[in-house]
Amino acid sequence: MQKKQLTMKLSAVALAVLLASCGGGGSDGYFNQGENNNGSGSGTDNGIETPVVAKLNITNVELVDSNNQKTSVLNILGASASVKVTDQNGQPISGALVTFTGENITFETSNATVLSNAEGIAKIGIKPTDETKTGIYKINANAEINGNTASSSDAYVSIEALKTKLANLVVDHSTIDAGGSVKITLQTVDSVTNAAQNNVQVTFKSDCGTFSNSTVSSNQGLVETTYTAISTGGQLCTGTQTLTISANNGATTATQNITINAIKANSLVYSSGEVKLGAANSGSSASGKVEFTVYSNKLPAKNQDVLVELINAPTDLSFIALHNKTQKVIKSNDDGKIVVDIFPGSLPGPVELKATLVSDPSVTALTKDVSVATGRVTQNGLSLSVTKNALQWDIDGDKATIVARLRDRVGNKVPDGTVVSFVTEGGSITPNCSTADGECSVVLQTQNPRPADNRVTVLAYVEGDKSYIDKDSDNVYTAGVDELTSNIGDFFRDDNENTIFEAALGEFLYKRGAVGNTCAASTFIQPNISGTCNTELSAVIRQQLVFSFSNDVPTITNPAISDTKSNFTFKLFGNSAQSVPMPTGTTVAVKAEDNTKDNQKSCSAELWSGNATVPSVFNLLTPSTFSTSSQVFYSYRLKECDSGDSLVLTVTAPTGQITKQEYTIR
Repeated sequence: MQKKQLTMKLSAVALAVLLASCGGGGSDGYFNQGENNNGSGSGTDNGIETPVVAKLNITNVELVDSNNQKTSVLNILGASASVKVTDQNGQPISGALVTFTGENITFETSNATVLSNAEGIAKIGIKPTDETKTGIYKINANAEINGNTASSSDAYVSIEALKTKLANLVVDHSTIDAGGSVKITLQTVDSVTNAAQNNVQVTFKSDCGTFSNSTVSSNQGLVETTYTAISTGGQLCTGTQTLTISANNGATTATQNITINAIKANSLVYSSGEVKLGAANSGSSASGKVEFTVYSNKLPAKNQDVLVELINAPTDLSFIALHNKTQKVIKSNDDGKIVVDIFPGSLPGPVELKATLVSDPSVTALTKDVSVATGRVTQNGLSLSVTKNALQWDIDGDKATIVARLRDRVGNKVPDGTVVSFVTEGGSITPNCSTADGECSVVLQTQNPRPADNRVTVLAYVEGDKSYIDKDSDNVYTAGVDELTSNIGDFFRDDNENTIFEAALGEFLYKRGAVGNTCAASTFIQPNISGTCNTELSAVIRQQLVFSFSNDVPTITNPAISDTKSNFTFKLFGNSAQSVPMPTGTTVAVKAEDNTKDNQKSCSAELWSGNATVPSVFNLLTPSTFSTSSQVFYSYRLKECDSGDSLVLTVTAPTGQITKQEYTIR
């Protein structure tokens, strides 16, 4: 029709042009020219003559569904509503403004208005505003162009719930291997007419497995997805899996069974890292775990039988269950894992377990880096070291770090988390530390109280085992058979360093309550209280240190210049009792002054023995013997010095306190 109209219009134009060129008059033809239209047409400033519309006609609203079939039913899939606009001659009107109205209907454009096309057709998409409100509703349209209007009669639309049927469900395989895939196709059709329905949302579900698309919208009624027999957690599916297929409009749910072949395990790996187990009674965990993982084509395989056996281990170790030493079959869990419990005994050594697939004995795996290596700290296995032990009395906050290192009876580092406690006579100290890789540290710092003798006792203690001679060589202590080398019981902090507990002094006391057995002699390093020991292995291991809280002003003793005037010696202490050194970091210097310039000699002094800077760590001996320490002795060699010359000793404490003493050579 459009082509025919165009041909007629072109003919009219050609005739008008021909008449005009011949000077003819009369009618201006289909398109009136300029101002000589005599009311039969209207001109526009775009140079195109607009046909005269004397009357506007509009058809009633018609609906077509998503398959382009005429319908009077509207559902959530939507439809298209259209009218045709013509003039008084029945010719289509292009560009007419058409506005649709309807009840419980939502239109494609926000104002429900569209323009007619070249064929006079005005079309708009519609959907129910509320698809739950079913029933008969009106729809109509109004057309307008150049002041002419036309309205359609009411048409009636039945809003109904979508009636979908899932049809032609096909799977390309009904049986697949574990981890395999199958393609699924079906159609969404009208449950009454079997016409294909578009844009129906179809959902796929299964107890185990995944879909390439679990929700698919139908296209021309077609739906397609792929099912894979692997769970969302990466596990293989087995047995019969029921696929459930449903639509979003309440269509009848469809099901499809897929048979999945049994899992075929083909590899087995040791999947634990390094495992270090504490020996029995070590204070660490009483057991450990290792695991193997079964795979089928690189995916974890569940419910697989695996034989686990002990290949190499200390003779008192058991596995799977306490005291068990025989091979057992274990079934893999949902993650394909075989978890094996290990129960160490008292003996250290490497552990090797072997796992074998029952279904294929050629598939095996061995544990790696598993050992029983760690026991409790032993009596002679506690070692303390310090960053310095000569601190400053005169200030608060001078600090020293104490590092505790612990090993067990066979030389292995103790379990991480072993707690060492500390108490101090003076200043303050971190109360405890927890080991990592066999060691931990605390900080001692100066503050009140400050002991009057400038010496501070620090005591460290930790739960552990007494040292013993393993006479039957079974690495297990047996009372009455094995021999305790230094039996210990209750202990104390020896504040006055006399190795005797004195309650009247308020010395710290730690009691275990044992009685009756002979105890080792008490020493300052290992204080002990007689009559509080037993024959058991367990004990509180203790070790004691002493620190000095030294004054900034030195005490200088025994200054002397040799008869040959070639040597100057003295001792330097940090208190009047001569029981502590100067604080760490103190500097010492001697300067020679040549007061006899006319003797052609030049007196000089050179440090020959001792430390120009007071060292960090001293052997503090005992309060009564420290005065004999070689660490506080200084010797300077003198050169070309004579009677009348002098030596100036300068001692500078870490606080900046300077003390000078001059000595004249006799």
